[in-house]
Amino acid sequence: MNKIIIADAGPLIAFARLHQIGLLPQIFGRVLITDTVFTECAGRSHFPESSLIQEAISKKQLELCASPDFSEFSQKIDAGEASAIAVAIEHGCGVLMDDKAGRKMATNAAVPVIGTVGVLVLAKRKGYISMVKPLLKQLATTGYFLSAEIIAAALIAARE
Repeated sequence: MNKIIIADAGPLIAFARLHQIGLLPQIFGRVLITDTVFTECAGRSHFPESSLIQEAISKKQLELCASPDFSEFSQKIDAGEASAIAVAIEHGCGVLMDDKAGRKMATNAAVPVIGTVGVLVLAKRKGYISMVKPLLKQLATTGYFLSAEIIAAALIAARE
């Protein structure tokens, strides 16, 4: 049985910046993104990551899916996160999400959550990457916010 994860925009953009979108299907099997998330992160041609995300869809590394009704979640979080949580509930799987409010809502809905940094640590543990630290540095230099606490915890978890 294939594992499935639903990805939100933030982590997709992060993995595109790192040129590591291919890690996601290696780790999770199927990686779904809702049409709402796709519009948020790849539907904007002025973002350099857009073409990489579109390419990942053409290569079948990411699979587009329709957004179900996510109105019950959209009061406190953005539409992409709400649609990802709704699809995760529908499929009985987890979400790949970094936004704090979205992660809290997913957890409250009993949806397992992993973030970008967690995936990088997992990728190292599984032998898909050799080091986490340079990727975290690369993310930070491209403007992706990572707190000092998250970086420290990731390096401890990755034994670096």
